[in-house]
Amino acid sequence: MTEAVRDPKIAVLIPVYNEEKVLKGTIDALVAAGVPRRDIYVVNDKSTDTTEEVAKACWVNVFTVRENGGKARAQVQALEHFKLCDRYDWVIFVDGDTKVDLRFYEEMHLAARTDPSVALYVGQVKSVKNDHAYSATRAVEYAYGQDVAKHGQSNFNVIIVSPGCSSMYRADILRQLHIDHLTLAEDMDLTIQVHRLGGRVKYLPEAAVHTQDPATLKDYLKQMLRWYRGFWQVVLKHRIFGWQRKQGVDLYMMLCIFDATVLNRVLWIIGLLCFFPKQAPSIIGIDVGIMFAVTTYGAWRTKRLDVFKWFPVSYAVGFLSVAMYLRAFVEIIVLRKQILAWNRVARYDYSNHLAL
Repeated sequence: MTEAVRDPKIAVLIPVYNEEKVLKGTIDALVAAGVPRRDIYVVNDKSTDTTEEVAKACWVNVFTVRENGGKARAQVQALEHFKLCDRYDWVIFVDGDTKVDLRFYEEMHLAARTDPSVALYVGQVKSVKNDHAYSATRAVEYAYGQDVAKHGQSNFNVIIVSPGCSSMYRADILRQLHIDHLTLAEDMDLTIQVHRLGGRVKYLPEAAVHTQDPATLKDYLKQMLRWYRGFWQVVLKHRIFGWQRKQGVDLYMMLCIFDATVLNRVLWIIGLLCFFPKQAPSIIGIDVGIMFAVTTYGAWRTKRLDVFKWFPVSYAVGFLSVAMYLRAFVEIIVLRKQILAWNRVARYDYSNHLAL
């Protein structure tokens, strides 16, 4: 499947659980972006609220599983129930709290038409604008991480995670993947599986989506811990440090792990303070200056001045994120715990969002 296709058929699959507050906004954004309602599929993971009724009222395809089994199981059942890989050329995964940009579908459709040799297209993720510290923190992280890291990863075909809220899989590739409920990072797991099949993963910065980020420190840390636990679970599952022949993505992940575990700024600051306590003000000042420069870049890219207001909180949260990363390392790698708790964070109505 390498030749250009005039009009590829694209489905959008939205796995949801108790998303009554946000689902209509998600579907409305897709429709506004040009996605036909007939191509939008909602799989309801046996929600206990009115999610199913909200989805049906939006006049899209709705399937409710028999019992709650988690996101991965719901996706598998929906793909089979709707026969999406047989009826479509591509399948886009979008989360229930995601609002796509007006150009999102156009960019994905253009990519599917012009270069169907790519196995997986990755969209850009932005934080929905909210007047709280954790949205501001993520806005900077997303802007810097995607502009620098994701672009570079795409150029060398070593993207390690295609976010579950903004991914488009070629149907013949998706059919070969195993959507595993035994990790907390099914999107990263699927991305590595694509690499294992020899597929190319490409970043589309113009195909942007806005996703909700936690509104409280408790939820922020819960989400970070889930992501890091899922990361280490994927490292184990795909034997990133095993003796098998290495792909580029393996080597890149090993480099990332070395950087995050040994060269992270928190450990370096602690080490420098221990050996050079008299230079503590200078050491802290340099670190704050670097992070403020990154924040300034994020403010420019996202056009969000609130990131400056929340900079002190964001700076402190950076240390907590490293703590969550190391905690997950100990739990999953050292103690080999089997942790599958989703640590779901609270949703809030889109009416609380500032203008996109």
